[in-house]
Amino acid sequence: MHTVYCIIGRSCSGKSAISKGVADELKLKVLQSYTTRSKRNGETEEESDHIFIKAEEVDALRQDMVAYTERCGYCSFTTRQQLMESDICIINPSGYYELKLKTKDMDIMLVPIYITVPYRTAIKRAKKRGGFESWKENYNKENNEFGSFEKSNIIEYRILNDNDLEAAVGKLVRIINKVRGENA
Repeated sequence: MHTVYCIIGRSCSGKSAISKGVADELKLKVLQSYTTRSKRNGETEEESDHIFIKAEEVDALRQDMVAYTERCGYCSFTTRQQLMESDICIINPSGYYELKLKTKDMDIMLVPIYITVPYRTAIKRAKKRGGFESWKENYNKENNEFGSFEKSNIIEYRILNDNDLEAAVGKLVRIINKVRGENA
C-alpha cells in the first residue's frame, strides 16, 4: 500500500518549508500540484510547490484529477499519477476530503497532518513573502473551511509551527517514522 502524508494548514503556516525539510531528511518526494495562480515575487518553478499552468490547460488534465480547489480567482489540483508518485501532498481541507473520496478504491493510505501557526506569525510571514493583501483575502476565505476542519475528527496529528522550523521538521519526521513503524 502506498502512503501519502497529507500536509494541511492555512496560508503561511509553513507547510512547504516543513515538507521540504522532511523530504530532504527522509528522501521523500513532495507532490507539486498544478495551479493557475500567478507566481509570487521571486518564486521559481524549481523552488515552488506548484506547476504553473494557464486556465485553458486545466480541462486536459480533468480526467485524472483527484483533488481540485478554487480560491481567489485561481485553481489548484492534483492528479492520480502525481499522487501515486509522491510521498507528501500539501493540500487544504476541501481538497483532502475530495482526495479521500476519489482514492477510496485505490491501494493508498492517506495520513492527514495539520500544521498550525499563531496568527501573528502568519501575518509576519505574509508581509515578508509579499502580496499581503492577497494573503489576507485568502486567509479570510479559509476561515469557514479551516474552522470546520479543526472541529472534525479527521485530524490524526497536529504540529505547531511557532517559528522554530527545525523543531517542526523534527516533529513531522517523528510522525512519519511512527506511521512507518505501525505499518511495517
